[in-house]
Amino acid sequence: MGKESITKESITKEAVAKEAVTKELEKRCIPELLRLSDNTPVDTPQLWEARRKEIREILQRECYGYLPETGWETEWETVAEEENAFGGKVYMRTIEVRIRSGRGYVSFPFQLSVPGNTEKPPVFLYITFSPLSSPEMVEEITDNGFAVARVCYQDIAPDQNDGYYNGPGSLFPGNAYDGWGKLGVWAWSLSRIMDYLVQEKTLNTDAIAVIGHSRLGKTALLCGAMDERFSLVIASESGAGGAALFRGKEGEKVADLCRNFPYWFCGNLKKWAGKEEELPFDQHFAAALVAPRCLYTAGASEDEWADPLSEFLACRAVTPVYELLGKQGLVADRLPRTGDMFHEGSVGFHLRPGTHYLGRDDWKLFMEYRKKHGV
Repeated sequence: MGKESITKESITKEAVAKEAVTKELEKRCIPELLRLSDNTPVDTPQLWEARRKEIREILQRECYGYLPETGWETEWETVAEEENAFGGKVYMRTIEVRIRSGRGYVSFPFQLSVPGNTEKPPVFLYITFSPLSSPEMVEEITDNGFAVARVCYQDIAPDQNDGYYNGPGSLFPGNAYDGWGKLGVWAWSLSRIMDYLVQEKTLNTDAIAVIGHSRLGKTALLCGAMDERFSLVIASESGAGGAALFRGKEGEKVADLCRNFPYWFCGNLKKWAGKEEELPFDQHFAAALVAPRCLYTAGASEDEWADPLSEFLACRAVTPVYELLGKQGLVADRLPRTGDMFHEGSVGFHLRPGTHYLGRDDWKLFMEYRKKHGV
């Protein structure tokens, strides 16, 4: 009887925990993913492709601005090489990306580090706050059998409200309404690095992940949502305008983004300040564009500004899309607790103790997830 009671009690607790996730998500009243704008239910992969196009349009028009689709040429040149980096373990080279359009020419560098003892390693395309002269986590990542392509976001375009005068934005100047913001500029530029990586025969070009943290987590999510060549998209503590739902969110909201960093987004986002409940989208739209490829979001327990619960709920909200496409989404039977990691499905999540930060504990879990899923 005791064993039977414990079993029944466990089942009851599990049901209550699952119900808590469902209720928390229902409270947010987020727009439906699996319904076309004409109200047609999306119940086949073919209909999802039509819905994807609608979602891309909504997100670019109302949040990020339109990213260029044609009208440029790109070339790359290796400008520095080090064959024996990190004590001879890593081959490192710096490549200059050169982009031309009818309006002019821009360039920026990125650094590719390839472990010498791994044949065709998978790759992290990492947009970072640090200059390329900083070693960051490169040695630890390459020791784990991954290549790292790092780019400093400030090298692409300065993080300031400079209109369309610097970086790739100058090649495709927009307008005050739906012209692309800096997140779009940085994300689009990551895809120009991807153009190089997919041609590199020493790499596993089927396993290239894009990763960023904070505002650069927003950037990585946007990049991976728009560019389907990435096998995995990692948005670390990306918060508002990243992986966190706007509806019901704690901490940073639309008004904060538009007041502090209006140039990250398109001008149309301003009209939704204080009106999150009326948004024609929410951030599960951006996350859903990654499906059926792998998506990973990471939160920190004390990062109230980013709001890890809202990031977790976005992962849960996109799970039906993954299931429609024949994949597992987020495999989590309860709301997250500090120290949790959910690695079973094509949507991963962890909640690290501590504050807003990207460190070795996070990287360890990212690499574990990649090895588990082969992406």
